[in-house]
Amino acid sequence: MNLVALERAALKSLMLLPRPVLSRLAAGMETRGRDHLDPHIRLLLALSAAKPALNTVPVAQARKLYQDMIALLDVAERPMPVVVDHQVPVADDTAVLVRRYRPENAPRLAPAILYFHGGGFTVGGVEEYDRLCRYIAERTNTVVLSVDYRLAPEYPSPTGADDSLAVWRWLLDNTAALGLDPERLAVMGDSAGGNLSAVVCQQAKLAGLALPALQVLIYPTTDGALEHESVQTLGQGFGLDLPLLTWFRSHFIPDPVMMADYRVSPLRNPELDGLPPAIVITATDPLRDEGLEYAEKLRAAGVDVTSLDFPQLVHGFISMGGAIPAARKAVDEICDAAVKQLKV
Repeated sequence: MNLVALERAALKSLMLLPRPVLSRLAAGMETRGRDHLDPHIRLLLALSAAKPALNTVPVAQARKLYQDMIALLDVAERPMPVVVDHQVPVADDTAVLVRRYRPENAPRLAPAILYFHGGGFTVGGVEEYDRLCRYIAERTNTVVLSVDYRLAPEYPSPTGADDSLAVWRWLLDNTAALGLDPERLAVMGDSAGGNLSAVVCQQAKLAGLALPALQVLIYPTTDGALEHESVQTLGQGFGLDLPLLTWFRSHFIPDPVMMADYRVSPLRNPELDGLPPAIVITATDPLRDEGLEYAEKLRAAGVDVTSLDFPQLVHGFISMGGAIPAARKAVDEICDAAVKQLKV
C-alpha cells in the first residue's frame, strides 16, 4: 500500500467519527472560526494546514501534490464498459486528449457532458479527474468526455480557452460517430473548468456554432482581476487562499492586457443574451461573488439560471466525495439537476 493509500485509509477512519467529535477536533486546531462549515470539511482544512501549499513549490511538484490530493479525497474508481481516449486536433500539429466514458445503460443516442477540469489552468488533468468523470457518467447515465486542455505556464491564456472551443467543434462534428444526441450536449466544469464552460458557450455563440443545451458552472472563476469582495473575505483559511489564486493567475495571465479578454473574464462580456440555460454552483469560496454575479448577469440577459449554493462546503468539494459525505451529496445534487435539464 503506497503512502497516499495509507493516508486515504486513515482519513476515512477519522471521518467516521461522530460530527460533534469532528467539530471539537477541528476547533482545537483552527486558527479562525469556521463554525458554519460541515464538520468533516472543518477537520480537513485544519489537517491540510500542515501540508505545503501549491504556490510554495515548483509547478511540476505542485501538479504532483494536486494529483495526490485528489487521489486522497475523491470517490472510488468505478468500472465503466466503454472508456476511450481520443486525440483531438486543436491547432496546427497539436492535439489534446479527450477521454470518453459511456455508462452501461446509456441510450443508443445518448446525451453527453463535455467536462473541463479545475486546477487554476496550471494543474490537474484527465487522469486526476478520471474517477469523478466515471462517477458523473454513472450518476447521470450520460456519456462524459473529459478534456485535457493545455496548461499554463507552458501555454498561458487564451490557449486553454481556444483548445476548449476546438474540442467543442470536434464534438459537434462527431456526434453521429460517437452515438450522441446533438440536441442534448452539455458543458460542465469546476473552477477554471467552470470558466472554460462559460467561455465555450460565449465563443460558440460568437462563432455561429451550435450551442450547448446546458452549461454547468461549478464555483467558476469569471473575472481574472480577483477584485470581488469574497476574494478578500474568504481568501484565507477556506482551502483556496489569495496567494495561491495570484500564483495561478501569474501563470495563466502573464500579460495583464489579457485580463479584459472575454476568454479570460467572461463576466465582462455585455452580450449574454441567447446563451444556454445554466446551473451555477457556489460555496464558501473566494470565487463565490464572481459566480453569483455571473448568474445574475445571465438572468438579466434572459437566460434560464438554476442556482445551487452549498455554504457548508468549500472550493474543491467536487473532488472530495470519497472523504466528505456532504460533498458526495452535493455532487449528486449537481448531477441530478443536470439530468433534469437534459431530460435524461
